[in-house]
Amino acid sequence: MGFSGGRDSVALVHLLKEGGWPDLVLCHLDHGLRTGSAEDCTWAQEFASGMGLGFLSRRVDVAAAASAAGVGVEEAGREARYAFFCEVSRSHQGAPLVLAHHADDQVETFCFRLLRGAGTSGLGGMAPFSFREDGRVRVLRPLLSVWRWEIDAMVQDRGLAYREDPSNRDSRWTRNRIRHELLPEMERVMQRPVREAIWRAAEILRAEAEWMDTCEGGETVLGEVLDVDALGKMPLALRRRRVARWLRRQGCQGIGFSEVEAVLGLLVRLRPAKVNLSAGCFVRRRQGQIFVEKPGSQRDCD
Repeated sequence: MGFSGGRDSVALVHLLKEGGWPDLVLCHLDHGLRTGSAEDCTWAQEFASGMGLGFLSRRVDVAAAASAAGVGVEEAGREARYAFFCEVSRSHQGAPLVLAHHADDQVETFCFRLLRGAGTSGLGGMAPFSFREDGRVRVLRPLLSVWRWEIDAMVQDRGLAYREDPSNRDSRWTRNRIRHELLPEMERVMQRPVREAIWRAAEILRAEAEWMDTCEGGETVLGEVLDVDALGKMPLALRRRRVARWLRRQGCQGIGFSEVEAVLGLLVRLRPAKVNLSAGCFVRRRQGQIFVEKPGSQRDCD
């Protein structure tokens, strides 16, 4: 289980133990971004010991990782956490990764992705049950329908100790600005609460995206190449979904609307039949097929 030591993860540990999960292993990642993070790790270890649970930790210089990868610190931190958590899951015979994301996190995810131009799948937010690393790691989020105020009430009623992360109010981080500035402003404009309405929209979109995945045939329909003629006969919405999922399956990073539209442009038989992606990758068209060319490989295009 991913464990920060905050109120959400502390509450989830107690709920899981009460629900019959006695053999939890708490995984704590120290991002190395602020003074006091080492003390949080020590506290988390002592908490696990007091609960009779296993504990594993790792420290990652997330700022350096973000700089090296050319991404934001928030994104680098998320990737570092998942890499560590999934590694632990694999080392424990594929035990599920349990995370304490709750309903307010879902709302903030929706807003974040909406403002970055996400499609239906992205706006569906996080799923209660999903997979990472090509299905090798199961991810469970049992609190996605539970609100932050409900967790606060449980923690207060039971007198549970937890660590308060001061960075949760740091306006440098996008999620904090969404939480403390954007959502309150939306409620001021609408003159009513908006979080539940946003949560419902995300839930509806997530269910519809899952249904569309089923209709599309899932990952089994995706091979190493895309057939130009077959892709061109699909409705535009299906074309976009197919290309986006195919690019991610090929290991391409930073896939968004503009990248998908650029690849769809290869359906028009005009030169150059090549699209530049990040990390030195290209998408090319050759003999009626679209394929990804990675650094070190070479194929001729139309």
